Parts: sequence; structure tokens; C-alpha cells
Amino acid sequence: MADTGESSKEEVAVEVEPKPKNKGAKLKLTNLIRRLRKLRNAKTYYSAKDVDTMRAEHVKVEHQHTNENCIVNYIQSLVFGGVDGIITSFAVVAAIAGAGYSTFYVIVIGVANLVADGISMGLGDYLSSAGEIEFAKQELEREMWEYDNYQDGEEAEMVEIFQGRGMTYEDAVTVVSTTAKYKEVFCNEMMIHELSLMPPEDEDSPAVKGLMTFIAFIVCGIVPLLVYLTSQLHQNSDVTFGISCAMTAGALFLLGALKSLTSYVSWFSSGLSIMVCGCVAAAAAFGISAFAGWAVGDISGCVNNATILANLTQNATGGY
Repeated sequence: MADTGESSKEEVAVEVEPKPKNKGAKLKLTNLIRRLRKLRNAKTYYSAKDVDTMRAEHVKVEHQHTNENCIVNYIQSLVFGGVDGIITSFAVVAAIAGAGYSTFYVIVIGVANLVADGISMGLGDYLSSAGEIEFAKQELEREMWEYDNYQDGEEAEMVEIFQGRGMTYEDAVTVVSTTAKYKEVFCNEMMIHELSLMPPEDEDSPAVKGLMTFIAFIVCGIVPLLVYLTSQLHQNSDVTFGISCAMTAGALFLLGALKSLTSYVSWFSSGLSIMVCGCVAAAAAFGISAFAGWAVGDISGCVNNATILANLTQNATGGY
């Protein structure tokens, strides 16, 4: 039995042997798939409360520790940008269609709005993420400076925090005194427990998040406009608008299903909820535009009728 244990340890050691740091796209894609698979498996065994599978998954040590939070953030940026792009573009399509304007206006206004909002969304996500990371780095530097100059005070703070969360004084002192032997670990814990901030990770990239938001916004946002770009095939404006509605609903559902990777909601429920929210927003835009178009038309009709009536009265009275 001892030999079997040693051989299994050797096999595990072979699995966890670090690979060269290759920055190639293939390795990055492989790591992404591995992380997504790990997240999916964790959700599956936790939802089923399957202890055996959970233990088996923990035995499978990855080649290197992965940062699931980073992947979750990237998926959220992708879904956030995509959903906003679709809803924004379709709101323009619905508004113009509801007002009764031609396909030309749909394409011009839709594309201009898509590009402008896409740049704004990408830059906004980049600046927001960069600001959060920079703030976290500065706070971490401050915590390390305080550790270097007043370690006892920092330890006392952590003991008080842990006591407030239910630990006994003795256990809190034991945990803090042990953790405080390792400066980086202790300061990271201070970030989490004292400041409610996640320590900055090397894999966090504001530029990548901003770029993903921009690309998702443009790629998904073009979906409601695609049918109008080929409107020569659909001369009937009602048919064109109907196809755009169907394509938009389908794209929203797919994005919602993708969002389920970062939650415990089923892919169908997640897709359906995103699709319904998008349809409500689009219906509001269409309804407001249709009402505005009707109101303007009704007012114009009243003005025209009043003008005609005035002309007839003037003619009947001989201009007096």
C-alpha cells in the first residue's frame, strides 16, 4: 500500500510540474478553458451537495493556482458590454421604427450610436477598473507601511476584527500571531477584513476588460442592425423589424446563458431573464416613439385642418 501511495504522489507531482511561462494565445486559451471547467464543476457538485465529487475535484491539482475572480470579471465585462450594446442598438431601431422613419435613418443613426457608445463603454470600464486597481495597490502599500512601522497595532486591529466576528480572544490572537509572521499574507488579510477590498492580482488587466467590453458592445450591438444592412432582401419594413426583434431576442438569450457561468442560476433561466429585460426596454423605446410619432402627426393634422378652415372662411367672406 505504501508503494501505491508513493507512486500516486509521483503521478500528482508530474501533473503539477510547472510549465514554461509561454504567453502564447494557445496557452492562454487552454488556461481559460481549464478555469471555466473548474468553475462549472464546483457549481455542479455544490448544487448537488456531492461530497465525493467535491473531494475528487480537490485532489486534481491544477498546473498552477488560477484566479477564478479574474475570469468572472472578464465574463461579466463581456456580458455587460454585449447586453448593453444589444439593448442600446435595438432601442434606437425600435424608436426609429416606431416613429415611422425609413431604413436609411435606422442604419445611419444606429451605427453612429453604436460606435460612440461602444467607445464610451470600453473607456468607462477601463478607467473604472484601473481606478479600482490603483486604489487597491495604494491601500496595500499603506498596510505594508503600517506593518513595518507599527506591527503590534496592526495585529491588535485584526484581533479586534476577528473577535467581532465571533472568535474568542485566544483563538483570534493565535490566528493573527501566526499570520503576522508572513508580511504579504497578513497585509492581504488586512485588505480583506479591515477595508473590504480584494488585494490586486497580477492577472487583473483594466485594458483587457475595457477592450472586451468594447468588442462585446460592437459585436452584439450590430445584431439588431444586421437585417437593416441587408434590407434590400426585405422591402417590407414590418418584416425587417420583426426579423430584427427575433435576432435581438436570440442574442440576448445567448448572453444570458453565458452569464450563468458566473452564477448558480441555470443557463435557461439566466438566458430567459436577460431576454425579458431587454424586450421590456425595447418595448418601452418603441412605445414612446410610436406615441410621439402619433402625437406629432395628430398635431400636424390639426394645424393643417385649421389652416384649410381659415382659408375657406377667408374665401367665403371675400377676404374680410
